[in-house]
Amino acid sequence: MNPEHRAAATAAWQAYNAMETTKRRHLDYLSALESRTKRFNLAASDAENSMLKRLLNDHDAQVSAFKAASNALRETNPEAFDALWVYIGEMNEALAPFVPDHVH
Repeated sequence: MNPEHRAAATAAWQAYNAMETTKRRHLDYLSALESRTKRFNLAASDAENSMLKRLLNDHDAQVSAFKAASNALRETNPEAFDALWVYIGEMNEALAPFVPDHVH
């Protein structure tokens, strides 16, 4: 992205990063709970299941925020919108070999 596209896409880019963070947080917690269950036969407690649900709700909210920011960018600056999605694709392709499977 060039500097103008980056500036125009700031809100959508920040929303994308927040969405990725909440996704990772939810999946990491889910993976930890599942791993513990498999290794030690200890099921998640009600409190842990409640936290897992809250983390998923956080992620759902961030997905909605990203969609709104992305749609707003598409309306106000289609070139920056396209540049953002190209950058996201390039970034995800470059990082894919280094990201644990449960994060995809």
